[in-house]
Amino acid sequence: MSKKTAGKPLDPTRAIDLLTSQFIKDYRASLADFPDNKKVELVEHILSCLDCAEIFWKNQTSADWKILADKENAFLKKHGKRLKMYKQKRMYLYYGDRHLLSEKNVYTTDEWNSLSHDKQMFSPSEYDSFFEACRRVLYNERDFLLLEQNPEDEAEERKSKEKELQGTPDKISTKGKQKREAQDNKTYLSQEQTVLLMHYLQQERLFLHDEYLNKTEFGKAIEILTGYSQHTSRQDLGKYQDYQSKENLKKIDGLLTRLKIAIDKDLKQK
Repeated sequence: MSKKTAGKPLDPTRAIDLLTSQFIKDYRASLADFPDNKKVELVEHILSCLDCAEIFWKNQTSADWKILADKENAFLKKHGKRLKMYKQKRMYLYYGDRHLLSEKNVYTTDEWNSLSHDKQMFSPSEYDSFFEACRRVLYNERDFLLLEQNPEDEAEERKSKEKELQGTPDKISTKGKQKREAQDNKTYLSQEQTVLLMHYLQQERLFLHDEYLNKTEFGKAIEILTGYSQHTSRQDLGKYQDYQSKENLKKIDGLLTRLKIAIDKDLKQK
């Protein structure tokens, strides 16, 4: 900083330029410590705080300051440790702390102390000019960050595709839905026999166990594969012992025998 006459304040334009430069450094350090997908949210929070600070300096009421303080507290509660650098850089000082010009090195402590009381801080109009300079920087930064993001419609399309792949209940109930009856013979096994077979396959670790695949998800899988109601299948999975009749066990054994014969036939040709 160039030498100044003790007790003489800087030209307001020069002071605003110096403070804006320091604001940019502190803001970018705070932003670098934030997750990429939350950076725009931080920029918009600072912009909102500048708006609140501008209103406060026009009216200078405790109610207006409380709005700003509550906004800061709510943001801190939401983001916690993400705001460590934001707090370390004391970004809140830029919203109008009395010691701002000294704390952010526009003046040294001695220079600041030598100023008259009314010159130790910006006037409301000077704050307006400072806030506007900060906004111009933040608007550009926000545009840059937004241009780095994927379009919103792409994100929605991706979510829709993921939903389809996961086989969500609405997809199950609307696409290719077949009404099944317990003994309709559309598949080799009845619903009870299918549930019992699934139990044995999971028991022998063909499928993931409950800590990874719960009964609700298992029910959905059965409905997708066989058309049997996921709700009934889910309930039946909890009482598979009731279905271990000789008839059901023989039907499953017959299916596995048929599978073994088919596999042996193809194996002989290899």
